[in-house]
Amino acid sequence: MKSAAPQQVFYYHFKTNWIWLILTLLLFFFMLHCIFCYPAALYWWQTWILFGCCIYSFALWAFKYLCRHKMAVIDDKYIKIDHNRPLPWRAVAFAELKTARCCFKKLPIIVLHTKKPLHYRYNLMQKWCSHLDFTPFSIALYALTSEDANTITTIIAQKTALLS
Repeated sequence: MKSAAPQQVFYYHFKTNWIWLILTLLLFFFMLHCIFCYPAALYWWQTWILFGCCIYSFALWAFKYLCRHKMAVIDDKYIKIDHNRPLPWRAVAFAELKTARCCFKKLPIIVLHTKKPLHYRYNLMQKWCSHLDFTPFSIALYALTSEDANTITTIIAQKTALLS
C-alpha cells in the first residue's frame, strides 16, 4: 500500500520594512515628549486619535512581520492557497508561469487554470480577482523565499503540466 505524502506548508516571506517601525516609534516618542512638556495635551481628542493611530500602526507591523502567514498548503489531493477553500488537483487543467503587474513592477506568479465545469465556491476576493492578472488561483512567487519558490514550482510541475 502506497503511503500518502505529508502536507507541505509554504509561508509568505516579506522583506522587513524597518522604516515603518522606526517612523511609528518616532511618532510614539514625539507624542510622549509633547505630553510630558504639555500635560494639557492629554485632554485633547487629537492626541488620543494620534495615539490610537500609533498603536494601530505598530500592531499591524507586528502582525505582518512577527506572525507567520500561510500562502499555500499542498497535499496529494489538493492545493489550498491563502485562506481559500482547497482546490483538488483533478480540477486543475494546467499551470502557467506568468508575470503580474503590481505597483508598476512585473512580478512572477504561477497561475493554475481549472477545467471548465468547475463547481467551486469562490470567496469575495477570488470573485474580484477573476478578471485581473492575479487570478483566483495564483501563487505569488515573489512573496516566497527562493528555496520555497523553487520547491513549489517543482511540485506544481509534477502534479500538472507547467507552461512557461
